[in-house]
Amino acid sequence: MSNAYSPNSRQVSKPYITIDTFKQAPTALDYTNLVVGGNQAAQDAELSNAILRASSFIDQYCEQVIGATVDVEQQRARINRDGQLILHPKYFPIVALTALNVGYNQQSLTAVPDVSYAWLEDQQIVYPYNNANLTYSSQGALSFSAGSIAGGRVYCNYSYVNGYAITTTATSLSSGSTSLTVVDATGLLPGTTFTLFDGELTERVTVASTYTFGSTTVPLVSALLNAHLAGISASALPAAIQEACILVAASYLKVRGDSALTMQMGNRVGASVGFSSLQGPDMDHAKELLKPFRRVR
Repeated sequence: MSNAYSPNSRQVSKPYITIDTFKQAPTALDYTNLVVGGNQAAQDAELSNAILRASSFIDQYCEQVIGATVDVEQQRARINRDGQLILHPKYFPIVALTALNVGYNQQSLTAVPDVSYAWLEDQQIVYPYNNANLTYSSQGALSFSAGSIAGGRVYCNYSYVNGYAITTTATSLSSGSTSLTVVDATGLLPGTTFTLFDGELTERVTVASTYTFGSTTVPLVSALLNAHLAGISASALPAAIQEACILVAASYLKVRGDSALTMQMGNRVGASVGFSSLQGPDMDHAKELLKPFRRVR
């Protein structure tokens, strides 16, 4: 006896900012004293843990994974009166549809011949069902057009790319370079604009139209203004999400109540606010920043 299992992918959170990005933010935290008596490696490891927990909080609060991922989902859908198959994936923004299998029998799905016919919107995929080249049969080899089976239910399994690209540079870069290599190209498309976070050398770049989808070699519209080392953050995350991650990570460290907090806050002379109270403003601000990215079920 065998088991039925779900092919739906279950993604986990990834860090939405780097350690250096957090250190450059005005958090009023002494990030060299997160672990009492620990060396720099221990301090950075604890800060990295706080950033990962903050990123996980963002995904939980938004009810979706924000960073770019490749996901596989399956669902039942109906063909509308215009002969369109409309799918509503769990995560957004939708970046690309890479595979689509459909059928009237869940045990017999057929891959559509060309997914490029799909119309992609931020939160839905529209596919003209006539281009699926399938036949519909209730008994025998009968074939109907999509228009004649409007409202008919079909089973769908599909793979898609969604979210905002988050990666790091794989090699060092020279000023004037017209391309760069990244560790992970998930979420990148021609026209994608992302930021190389490198302190005072931070700059924004745009992926050229000659980019090959999925390649880690990324041609740029304009040459780099500055030289950069390997391993710096290359992120297309909206600034609001990055700020929210900084606020949440800082809040976690403040609430913990260790000696990392270097600036006390008070409501009157000699009276400091408790650490649990310090969480409120940071977390409230973070949630306000994240509201536009929440998934509505």
